[in-house]
Amino acid sequence: MLLDDVRQRLFSPTRSPTPRAIGLELELIPVYGSDHARALATTGERTSTAEVLSRLGQREGWREESIGGDPPSWKLEDGGSISFEPGGQIEISSAPQPTASAVIDSTQSLVALLRDVMSSAEIELVARGVDPYNGISAVPLQLHRDRYTGMTRYFDSIGSSGEQMMRQTAALQMNVERGEDPESRWRLLNSLSPFVVAIFANSRDYAGTPTQWASYRAHLWRTLDQSRTGIVYDEAAPAERYLAFALDATAMRAQEDGTYRAFREWVADPATGNGDWLFHLSTLFPEVRAKEFFELRSADTIEPSALAAPVVFVTGLVYDEASARNAADLLGPPSEKLLERAGRLGLADPEINRIAPQLTALALDGARRLGADYLQPGHLATAQEWFSRKLAERDSTNA
Repeated sequence: MLLDDVRQRLFSPTRSPTPRAIGLELELIPVYGSDHARALATTGERTSTAEVLSRLGQREGWREESIGGDPPSWKLEDGGSISFEPGGQIEISSAPQPTASAVIDSTQSLVALLRDVMSSAEIELVARGVDPYNGISAVPLQLHRDRYTGMTRYFDSIGSSGEQMMRQTAALQMNVERGEDPESRWRLLNSLSPFVVAIFANSRDYAGTPTQWASYRAHLWRTLDQSRTGIVYDEAAPAERYLAFALDATAMRAQEDGTYRAFREWVADPATGNGDWLFHLSTLFPEVRAKEFFELRSADTIEPSALAAPVVFVTGLVYDEASARNAADLLGPPSEKLLERAGRLGLADPEINRIAPQLTALALDGARRLGADYLQPGHLATAQEWFSRKLAERDSTNA
């Protein structure tokens, strides 16, 4: 039964009227401009981000929603949303857009609006993969509904990376259609994930101190719980492998003695229902997560002015058939070892260093073939310039 659900709902082919649709989830870290202390979503001595957003939402006609006394979220007229992460990070979730340029434009416009109103409250929205200024003690949990208090208890029972991930990281997630050949697309996305980590890494500094990681955010994700993170792939049976991964992941549901067990052990309990299964799936954090679409979760967040670069990289490689084939041949099967090195070394890793320029070239070629109606020439030029600078930094570092 669960295998049928995974096959049909998460890995079956899709035929969409917008087969190259893309959605984004962009997270930003709010800090006060005067001292870089974290700006919180909860009410306190200083202006909260929730207060600022509530005033903006009333002005713009957004629908404000609250759950269980937590800071609110907002539904936008175009189908997008703005919400808070557990540490008060602001998440901008776009509606799926039919073209790459549409999602770039809409997201950039919204961030510009948010930054304008936040600046009036002396709040900056920082586009870094991890908080570069504050340690975990300065960032309390700000969402207290059951999902997040239960998640906090679970992560606290196994180490420190979980609460840092929840309250101090910021990512860019890119959502693409599964398409008519989801198994090939699943393989390609998982093979790309180490390169997405390395190329878009911007979180070496944490809490005022340099770390040894090009992407400290990626390090936190990889070390928070090995049962629910990493690359999930099997060449012969991707759906079966994803089901096994889900069943073997620890359920965030404590037993009476306070211990935790794998979800496959809970399945035998008659009280475990479909709602428990769906909730459990939402607590899995692989590099590529299977949903009604495929969610690529590997990138540190990015300065919105450079948003064209990751969007071009993913759409040019995934949605152009020639570039997808060439990239798959270049990359080979997904590699967990390469993923670890990507977060630690970034573009300084010799293998990533060699392949990254070829991938960016394929992405740009593919994006051009998708056409100007899908990707405006200005966005393509922005991406090309960003890649040139990034690869030049790689060359100077390795000189």
